[in-house]
Amino acid sequence: EYTKDGRNIVLSNREIIEEERRELKEALKASLKKDMDVKGTVTSIQKFGAFVDLGGIEGLIPVAEIDWSHVDQVSDVLAPGQEVEVKVISIDWDKERISLSIKALLPDPWESSAASFPEGSTHKGTIARLAKFGAFVTLVPGVDGLVHISKLGGGKRISHPGEAVSEGDMLEVTVESIDPDNHRISLSPALTSGQEKDMVEEEALLKKYVQKPSKSSSKGSLGTLGDVLKAKLAEKSRK
Repeated sequence: EYTKDGRNIVLSNREIIEEERRELKEALKASLKKDMDVKGTVTSIQKFGAFVDLGGIEGLIPVAEIDWSHVDQVSDVLAPGQEVEVKVISIDWDKERISLSIKALLPDPWESSAASFPEGSTHKGTIARLAKFGAFVTLVPGVDGLVHISKLGGGKRISHPGEAVSEGDMLEVTVESIDPDNHRISLSPALTSGQEKDMVEEEALLKKYVQKPSKSSSKGSLGTLGDVLKAKLAEKSRK
């Protein structure tokens, strides 16, 4: 603004800055491509991720693309002003949206998961978080498995995993199934030595009385469940 007598002059560099940003943006449009690795500076932290200035235009790192490990608070990992290297995973110039990833530049821990956690193997892990349907257990950073709620509680029915375990607890688990392609591992609490012994004894007893019919059974019969239970009680009473 400029008054006629020149005593009041208002200046602004906003138009110059905006013009420079428009030029930078056009230059980025011509050079920035999907799957490129670029460097930028974190400008702000949000619950859903972090915005990064790529030199004239901002992109977003979604919280799920920050690390292979589960991230609760973005601020625990990133901070405004921090320089980061990211991979461009998608670009939408019409909506001016650029999605970025730090995780894509890190080694994928799931690539060796099938060899590291075969079915039937036992491992110690840390309970990372609880959900209504079960507890997620971190086996190694970036690899979490799920113990379904039906397998918690030591045989007792529970309405929430928190009734049996807590976040941060160490838990010994057995791998029931693994699907590395979909990043899924089904786990169950590992049996104690006492539980394993009981199972072996029960299986041996069941096998014994199924193969050898009891006297109360009809000729040629494999025996009933009642026969097996009676035999088991008899075994225990003799101990």
